[in-house]
Amino acid sequence: MKELTTPVEDLLARAQAYTKTSLQLFKLKATDKLAEIISNLASGFVIVVILALFFVNLNIAIALLLGDLFGKIWLGFILVSALYLFIGIIVYLFRNQWIKRPVSNSIILELLMDESLKDDQLPD
Repeated sequence: MKELTTPVEDLLARAQAYTKTSLQLFKLKATDKLAEIISNLASGFVIVVILALFFVNLNIAIALLLGDLFGKIWLGFILVSALYLFIGIIVYLFRNQWIKRPVSNSIILELLMDESLKDDQLPD
């Protein structure tokens, strides 16, 4: 009788060890993916802030230039604002196509694809 319980106990111990190892592997993979996503977001945020500061200064310069050309400073700022209103409306109309879908696809690729499959990324 002792011979029958030993293989079963051994099998249960191995199954338990396999489950723990699989869980640890899942945690490590999830941590790696999360760290990669957060680092991408952080570096992207820094770049966006720097570019935003550049464009704010550029827009002020353009508004002052247009105001100087038309003889009224406020008119330059109105024209630059109208341009951004127009751009904002266009981006809003195409937000799913230009922003939502590409961001969703990149997050899905980042979370679900293995490193070996990232080289053969899905087409846009």
